[in-house]
Amino acid sequence: MIKKSNHEQGFTLIEMVIVLFIIGIIIAIALPNFKSVGETAIARADQVNRQLISSQADQYYLEYGEYPKTVDELVKQKFLHSVPKCPGGKGVYVLSSDPNVPSEQRVKCQK
Repeated sequence: MIKKSNHEQGFTLIEMVIVLFIIGIIIAIALPNFKSVGETAIARADQVNRQLISSQADQYYLEYGEYPKTVDELVKQKFLHSVPKCPGGKGVYVLSSDPNVPSEQRVKCQK
């Protein structure tokens, strides 16, 4: 005959609920931080792309005496390897050829 033990192993329902509650709190704290990190990375990538295009437009100006009309012109003249895309793939960069526009405002992401 097989004897049954009075000490069954496993977790009680209360223990499981407490663990799930703690995991839920950790997720609630961490999720907004992950979202803000992604937004910060997109903003920083956009800023770096605009600075790169603007500085290469300045180099183009020093060589040709005028600003390029488009970003494609910078690629054709080998000032850029390829046309940078706006972060997230939502739009293209547009370059102002007006020399009176400050360099930090010369490049915009047009969606």
